[in-house]
Amino acid sequence: MRALAVVGTLSIVATLGLGGCISQSRITRSSAKVDLGAAYYREGDIEAAIETLRDSAKLDPRAWRPLNALAIAYIAKGQTDLAEDAFRHARRIAPGEAEILNNHGTLQLKTGRTDEAIASFQLALKDLDYRTPAMIFSNLSYALLQAGRPDEALPYAREATRRAPTMCEAWYHTGLIQEGRKDALAALEAYHQVEQTCPTASLGARLRTGCIQLQVGMTDDGRSVLQDVLIAAPGTPLADEARACLGGTAR
Repeated sequence: MRALAVVGTLSIVATLGLGGCISQSRITRSSAKVDLGAAYYREGDIEAAIETLRDSAKLDPRAWRPLNALAIAYIAKGQTDLAEDAFRHARRIAPGEAEILNNHGTLQLKTGRTDEAIASFQLALKDLDYRTPAMIFSNLSYALLQAGRPDEALPYAREATRRAPTMCEAWYHTGLIQEGRKDALAALEAYHQVEQTCPTASLGARLRTGCIQLQVGMTDDGRSVLQDVLIAAPGTPLADEARACLGGTAR
């Protein structure tokens, strides 16, 4: 089963760092370069983002934000080893900073290090100043599901949706978790919430809905939903999953 989207929100945020031997001028210039690197990243110019964020990190070696942002840019380029190094460096500077821990946990989960990801997300929850804890709860729930622990995952997913009722990724994770718990009705309810809240980004939830409907004997409804997925996403992994749920009979 695939997640609705990339697990975790990889955000680039700039603030001033503090360094005992770093001049205020260098701190200011470093912060400005984080802003510029973020702009390059949003525009899709990953090379320029990486170069700019490297410069930012050199200007203020005691600031964690340039390294966190640099790691995200490395991920976008597929350079996960360099991203790992940047995250580790950032964590040495600010070991309890939830933004780093959440982003690093996302990379750890993406690269198959599920237990490490769980530990990172659990530590991130201890940072009570983090502005979007629902994302961490959602990510932790998905990591626990990937570790084969759906019953442990469910309370975190529920907390994510309680804190952020419109967070579709959290509802989608809830659906996956309920599937893992063999609770088809609860899974369908979660996927329905995704479709209601994020109709333009709910194709994954539609896919899972159709597959469950076939499993529980709602054959006509399930086939109709999965045919819709085939039409909406031809030649994609979603279409492949839809065909698998249909038993390979759809064309």
